Amino acid sequence: MCEVLAVRWPEPRPFSVLAGWARAMEYYGSGRFGWGVAWVAGGQVQVHLDLGQMAEDPAVGQELATVESDRFLVHFRRPTLLSTIQMADTQPFVSREKNFAFVHNGLFKERDAVRPDYAGRLKGGADSEIGFCMLQDFIDDGVSASDALAMVAGKLGGNANLATLDGTGAVTVYSRHETNRFWRFTDGDAQIAATELHSPDDSLFRLIFPDASARSVIHESVRL
Repeated sequence: MCEVLAVRWPEPRPFSVLAGWARAMEYYGSGRFGWGVAWVAGGQVQVHLDLGQMAEDPAVGQELATVESDRFLVHFRRPTLLSTIQMADTQPFVSREKNFAFVHNGLFKERDAVRPDYAGRLKGGADSEIGFCMLQDFIDDGVSASDALAMVAGKLGGNANLATLDGTGAVTVYSRHETNRFWRFTDGDAQIAATELHSPDDSLFRLIFPDASARSVIHESVRL
């Protein structure tokens, strides 16, 4: 029951500009079991991770407040298995070369069947890390982010929202989740993609993004 927020601006903005949206998504999405944010600096993906809530993380009002980027990718955890509440399972995951970050909301149907293939690389216990390792292999082989996300979702099955942020600042979103749709919309000059808080009504917009326009449900892959 995780939630995902991706934001793109035409020029860099401090993280504090989107912090209000992010806190509201954490609160209404019940994401109280770890959070993280990825952004791009110097052509590399940077990440901040915390096992607690964003609302209680002192970094939000300190070092993160002045971090500037034109792309941010935020993830809030409510894991399917509470035994996976550990830093190794906190997202976004970042590749070893820091050339992309990855987040996942949902449950991969084939997780147990595929896990042995990645046993030597997994640091945690969540199914999301299996998808991350698989994505790393596809990207290392030169597959585009949009195709790689679709391939991960196809091979692992189940409901899945996936997103990547790469070192060039490209945000790619893949959505195939029946009970937590991914929406794309604008708010001012921000291009935004956000999951709907596991609430299939207008709550995402009524409670968090009342000024959103150009609203549309994401089907398969889009690039912000």
